[in-house]
Amino acid sequence: MTKEDLPILCSEEEMYLDEPYGGLFGDTVIAKVVEELVADPTMDYRPKYLEDITGKSERSIYNALKKLLLLGLIEKKGDEKHPVYRVRVESKKFAALSFLAYAMLDDRDGTHCMNMAVNGYYNSVLREKYEPKAIANVETWKSIPGIMSEDNNNFKKFAASA
Repeated sequence: MTKEDLPILCSEEEMYLDEPYGGLFGDTVIAKVVEELVADPTMDYRPKYLEDITGKSERSIYNALKKLLLLGLIEKKGDEKHPVYRVRVESKKFAALSFLAYAMLDDRDGTHCMNMAVNGYYNSVLREKYEPKAIANVETWKSIPGIMSEDNNNFKKFAASA
């Protein structure tokens, strides 16, 4: 985006521009950590990195990570002295937070990022479960005379439904 393409924000919107999720969850430590995790879910996160990026204290970062671990949004790798945290991308919470991040952009900038993300999620995760693998149409079925079953009876169509 060039400077000319940037949307004009009112003072209320501009006030929340740098807050996680546009200020929806306030300016809390956990909101800042979640925003960072959702922004790059493939990265391995160390507490020191999160301290540096958020400007929050070591204790508050550890408390936020502990809570996110209990909620199942992240998993812990490494040893106790050098923990590494990673987003559980298979978590539905992660999907929902990603959609919310896109929705905030869409509402602010008039884009369609969330629609594309929901479509991608549906196609990669849900489609196989909720759409039939084949559809039969009774109009295309044909009876062929002379086809017999193993007991020499003609096959008959006795019911059809879609």
